[in-house]
Amino acid sequence: MTNYSIPEDCFSEPPPSSQLPYKLGTIQLCVFGILTFLTLFSVVIFLEDAFYITKKVRCQAKRKTYLWSSSAPTVISVFTCFSLWIPRSAMFVDVGISTYFAVCFYLILMVIIEGYGGKDALVKKMENTELNINTGPCCCCCPCLPHIKLTKRKVNVFIICVFQIAFLKPLFNIIGLILWADGSYNSEDLSSQSIALWMNTSLGFSTIIALWPIGILFRQAKAQLAEQNMGTKFAIFQLLLILTTVQHSVFSILANTGQTPCVPPYAAKARSQMMNNHLLIIETFILTIVSRLAYRRRDDEAGYVFKPVPV
Repeated sequence: MTNYSIPEDCFSEPPPSSQLPYKLGTIQLCVFGILTFLTLFSVVIFLEDAFYITKKVRCQAKRKTYLWSSSAPTVISVFTCFSLWIPRSAMFVDVGISTYFAVCFYLILMVIIEGYGGKDALVKKMENTELNINTGPCCCCCPCLPHIKLTKRKVNVFIICVFQIAFLKPLFNIIGLILWADGSYNSEDLSSQSIALWMNTSLGFSTIIALWPIGILFRQAKAQLAEQNMGTKFAIFQLLLILTTVQHSVFSILANTGQTPCVPPYAAKARSQMMNNHLLIIETFILTIVSRLAYRRRDDEAGYVFKPVPV
């Protein structure tokens, strides 16, 4: 540090939230203010859309699913804004975002099913259709797979395949936090003896399994439910998946390989996280607007009740 005149901040944690405003320059504070305004505006947009959905969607089950699913960009934006102003909370914010988005896997599947009017209506609609299960990400290279007829049992299997990621991701996050408090878990340690490596590998397979039935049903829904903007809804889900996983990983790799320079008061890794937060807030703000357009649709179909079907 002395020989090369490296600031002490480059070897320390980011400043606490109480000291952060005093260590930022005028331009940085202006940027933070603009990003915070975008987050608050995203919340206003979602609340207005939520009020419309509550009044204009007649089916109670569909209404709840639409409210939760359409909130995904706004929720991620709010979490990210907290990480912006409280930089030491980055790990907990990542856990919150990944946990919420794991639930979004289940929500997007229910958006498709409820778009048809429920499981019974879905099976009836597909009774003369053979579904192609040769779809990504796990079976796109298997053209020999047969086509299938959709039944209630298979719909339940699809739901279970998606629900497992909504269950395993929060569970693994809780286990990771417990082990982190004990000092035996480091999300950035990907050595062969690291717990994080095996947990992330398991979650990777779990994610692939969850995406498979969603892809199968979406192939049919994008044409049959085009009037419900199903293509746009699924595109929002896909973009959020990329932004919360791939983009975050890219910035982490850049920091770990020394491509992100240290700029006080942030060390390299903290600055990489901050840059990711800047982009993510802007991106989720745009997706909040697109989500409002996709979900803002009057629906006068009567309600329905899911009947349990033995697996």
